[in-house]
Amino acid sequence: MRHRRPAAYVPHIAQLIQDLDRQQRPLPALERRTKPPKHPAETWPAAELQPFTQGKTRTHKTMILVLDLLARRPEHWHPVTGLAEALHLPLDKVVGALGGLTRVVKAHHDYHTLGLPIRRLIHREPGDAKQVLLSMGSEQARRWNAVRRGIPPQ
Repeated sequence: MRHRRPAAYVPHIAQLIQDLDRQQRPLPALERRTKPPKHPAETWPAAELQPFTQGKTRTHKTMILVLDLLARRPEHWHPVTGLAEALHLPLDKVVGALGGLTRVVKAHHDYHTLGLPIRRLIHREPGDAKQVLLSMGSEQARRWNAVRRGIPPQ
């Protein structure tokens, strides 16, 4: 069996590219990143919070633990590293759950109007690394706690 040298395939590949260029094909749609709302809702309706209590995956359970912890101390800014320590979880698991929260909100809720069900702040002291802080408002915490106790949304 005789093998052709790679350079021998160049004319064939060039012809394939020309054939493809002649075909009329629609360009793929570009995906746009969803921008967070300029003025997110301070509180979510309880009915919108309800689905967050029903997840079964480990990531979803971590997300619930984070929301529970934020709801215990509303209006307090928690560093993500502190949340991980308080939950006795590796930082990457908490960060992954927060990413999952964002994906769920964008896919299944009105992200443009509601934003996230938590507040997020990036804080940096001069000379220090940035620190991500999370908080939950008092009314949001009250609604989250009610939903977690099984009180029907109003």
